[in-house]
Amino acid sequence: MTASPPAITLDRVSRRFGAVQAVQDVSLEVATGERRAILGPNGAGKTTLFNLVCGDFAPTRGKVVLFGEDITHLPAHQRTRVGIGRTYQNSLLLDGLSVRDNLYLAVRGARAGRFSLLRSRKGDVHRAAAREVAERVRLDHLLDRKARELSHGQRRQLEVGMALAGKPRLLMLDEPGAGLSPAERPELLRLLQELPRSLSLVLIEHDMDIALPVADRVTVMKDGEVAVESTPDVVSDHPVVRAIYLGGGARGGH
Repeated sequence: MTASPPAITLDRVSRRFGAVQAVQDVSLEVATGERRAILGPNGAGKTTLFNLVCGDFAPTRGKVVLFGEDITHLPAHQRTRVGIGRTYQNSLLLDGLSVRDNLYLAVRGARAGRFSLLRSRKGDVHRAAAREVAERVRLDHLLDRKARELSHGQRRQLEVGMALAGKPRLLMLDEPGAGLSPAERPELLRLLQELPRSLSLVLIEHDMDIALPVADRVTVMKDGEVAVESTPDVVSDHPVVRAIYLGGGARGGH
């Protein structure tokens, strides 16, 4: 049986903004079904790398490959169609709509006929799919609650649900733990740990306490480059990683 291609392959990817080299020759491979955390302090290049995968902008040089398909120059909206789901640092929820309606629009937006003006009916398959997603992200008891009335943690759960609505093959989460209280973190961790292994996951974070319990492997960035790549147990005690997070200047390799 032929082995599955990697979920995502970055081949010497770089991105420059004027005089600023935000990402420099980053190569990494995320296996199908893998949970990969990308860590680093603010300014390390994590979000730029995330946006290069999601298509917000193209790399200055290098190649981005999704499940064996070169998507380096594919627009962001088309990357959604070929299997990338994502969340954003800043919330894009429709605060005046219910959890149900936010998820319904996300489900319908990922399907053919998404621009139809026909009203949904009782047996609408999109409504059923929205409820399934709500159950998956533990919000089915809040389907009629307005998004603005949710706690910060529940909003994060809803954002993950909206990213899952298009049934992606690769889920990209941009700092889902940002702003969560200690009481809200366990629920998010459970949600992420229960995602099916058919779904590949890349988690961009600066908080190791959120990322390490979820990850199979961890890539740590500094100054736009990969500083360390290893398993969570090695990364958590790595001298280069400790130096980075404590403000030191140490550098390292894979």
